[in-house]
Amino acid sequence: MKTNSWLEVRRFLEETIHGSEFSRLDDISLRLLDWVVVQNSRTAAPLYMQSLVLHANVASPATIYKSVSKLMDQRMIEVTVDPEDSRRRIVRPSPATLKLMDRLGSRTDAWIKSLQH
Repeated sequence: MKTNSWLEVRRFLEETIHGSEFSRLDDISLRLLDWVVVQNSRTAAPLYMQSLVLHANVASPATIYKSVSKLMDQRMIEVTVDPEDSRRRIVRPSPATLKLMDRLGSRTDAWIKSLQH
């Protein structure tokens, strides 16, 4: 019997997330973290908290601030004061998050490769 590809992808994602540090995050925090990592990889320019709140489109501003706090507590992101303007905050993924993303990316690549054989 042929397996449903969509269900296989969902199963893989669930197993991967639940077997990693991401299992401690709620869906909104996980989506926000994904967004921060993507923005960080697209440009060398800093990501400011204001841009995160205005453009992430994952939740209301209050919920985003709550998720940022959770991500900071879990050491998934770093929030620092902008050295050029102390009113601004710079948001970036932590080194541990970038390593985790690389590890999960490699696991995903291996899984996709296994499907091709």
